Order: sequence, then structure tokens, then C-alpha cells
Amino acid sequence: LEMSKPVPPPRPTNIGAAGEDDGPSDGYNAGAKVSVEELMNKDSEDESLRKYKEQLLGAAAKGQTATDPNDKRRVVITELKIIFEDRPGGDVTYALNTQEDVLAMKKKPFIMKEKCHYQIQITFRVQHEIVSGLKFVNKFYKAGIRVAKEETMLGSYAPNAEPYSVTVPRNDWDEAPAGFFARGGFGAKSLFIDDDNQTHLEYEYSFELKSGWT
Repeated sequence: LEMSKPVPPPRPTNIGAAGEDDGPSDGYNAGAKVSVEELMNKDSEDESLRKYKEQLLGAAAKGQTATDPNDKRRVVITELKIIFEDRPGGDVTYALNTQEDVLAMKKKPFIMKEKCHYQIQITFRVQHEIVSGLKFVNKFYKAGIRVAKEETMLGSYAPNAEPYSVTVPRNDWDEAPAGFFARGGFGAKSLFIDDDNQTHLEYEYSFELKSGWT
């Protein structure tokens, strides 16, 4: 598994109405959990394999697994960007560096034009240990009722001082719904969870689906 690059994510799955099963919806198997130290010590007598793992893990192979040793988080999500194909005002960007940033998201709604094309870009760092099976989960609500759920497997990542950036969908655009009954205000709850069922970040935001950009 090449952990310095994300596993290509599938299209969002398990989209349905409220009350549907919230259990796993994909067949992804992250494999056995292994630490950076264990990975480096395994087959250590193989020089070519050792060099390959050093290239794969970067600074983490030398024990540099966190930019701030006092920050105990393994996954640090720093930014969420909603990329639009043709929005007049450009993309919508949320900084997620602090808890204040996370709480402020809910108070900064945006307008989404029906049938517009968009992608979601997530920027994050991984530190301390390898993170396996990182998943991005989005739940959408209208009038307090869950109307859709999307799950995207992002993959497994090694610690790295440089941030990772993943765009969903990777090679295409999602299209916003359209029609009289689709329009209106929406709330969304998102979380990042790994195959250990550890939630690394959870936040809420809101938007309004309209026939135009204003």
C-alpha cells in the first residue's frame, strides 16, 4: 500500500433517506494496523526494501512523525474547500485550524445553484502514526430530516509534515439536485473516521439550494 498517496476513492455510496442503516457501505479492507516503527523494523535486513520504505514514509521513517509533539491528534484537518465549476464568486473555503473555526462554519452559509457542478477538496496532515482506512462521511438534512448520506473512502496515510489534499470526486464533478422540492435550506454534518472507529473531526455547515447564485 502506497501510503504517501491516497487510495482512489469510490463514488459516494449509501445515499438514502433517514432511518437507513448507518453501517459500513463499502468493501474496503484497510488491513492489519501497523506502526511506523513496526513497518521499518520488518524485513530490515533487506536494503532495497528499507530504502523503499524510507522513500515512502519520508521524515516519519527517521522518527519525525509530528510537527508539534504536544499535539496528540493523528489527523489534523486544516481546510475544506467547495470547488465550483462556474460560481461567479469563486470557491467556498472554510479554514479548520482551530475549534473556533469549526464552530464558525455553521454561521457562514453559502448559496448553491441547482444543477451546478462541484467538488469537495479536503486538506489535512497526518502525524504520530499511520492512519488506516480514513473515511469522509457527509450527512444532509432538510427541515431537520436526514435526506442523504455520502461516504467516501480516502485511504491510508503515513505521518508527513507536508499536508495531503484530496478532491472528491477525483476525476469528475458532482451535480447539485434541481427542482421545486429540492430547493431550500440544508444543514450538513460531516466527520472523518478511520478503521479504528476513531473520529478525527466533526463539524456542521449549512447552505441554500436556489435557482440562481443569488
